[in-house]
Amino acid sequence: MTGLIGAMAAAAVPLTLAALGGLISERAGVLNIALEGCIGAGAFTAALLLRLGLPLSAALVGALTAGALFGGLLAAVHLRLGANLFIAGLGVNLLIPALTGLTSQAIWGHKGIVAIEAPAVGMVRWLMPLAAILTAVMMTRSGYGRRLRAAGSSPAFLTERGVSVTRVRASALLLSSGAAALAGAFLSLRIDAWVPGMSSGRGWIALVIIWLGFRRPMGVLIASYLFALTEIISGQAQGRWNAPASLLLALPYLVALVALTAATIAGRWERK
Repeated sequence: MTGLIGAMAAAAVPLTLAALGGLISERAGVLNIALEGCIGAGAFTAALLLRLGLPLSAALVGALTAGALFGGLLAAVHLRLGANLFIAGLGVNLLIPALTGLTSQAIWGHKGIVAIEAPAVGMVRWLMPLAAILTAVMMTRSGYGRRLRAAGSSPAFLTERGVSVTRVRASALLLSSGAAALAGAFLSLRIDAWVPGMSSGRGWIALVIIWLGFRRPMGVLIASYLFALTEIISGQAQGRWNAPASLLLALPYLVALVALTAATIAGRWERK
């Protein structure tokens, strides 16, 4: 039982970080569609810097910075140039795998798996509740958090007080993308390798987690553990039972669909 809890906590780290990041931008009124790509960017950057001999701290900072840069790109295209947020986010999601593939080809001569010797970071799995608490405190107790929520719910209120809604939303996208990239970094550290496509839809699941968690940090944490458990069950079932691999790989997404549908129905009943 202890082993299962530990495995679930480890699997929940990327989901929790990405979903908390997504929650920050969503509450500011800009849903970060680029979470999926930013997870990949963070995973690749962390692996690259570790292979170059840099310490773990530098790898994590590098991953965070890479995510923030792509968040800045998304903010510029959407908030400054007026591009549709969904289309701009998809563009970033397509751009990142292309860039990581080209970089991998230029450095290692291939676009495949890159093994790394990652330091042990097992303690991080137990810090996700603290991350959720800090996010909640930031959003409800700090001046920045209040501006963040106002940008999503009452942008005119900020404008009347001379606060730039665009800047608040841009900062939220930078934070959101940086958190997703950090999620990717821990994903690489968890398996000691960079694998193309290793985000495996976690960015999209993180978006579902935001709503399944009722747009609250602690709700996001609980929902992340639910999907982490589903991921573990899917992995174990693939090895123990003679079930179709395609069905088991699709299990987290089926759970996401069912959970989101149930949450939507429950919300409608509450409004009635």
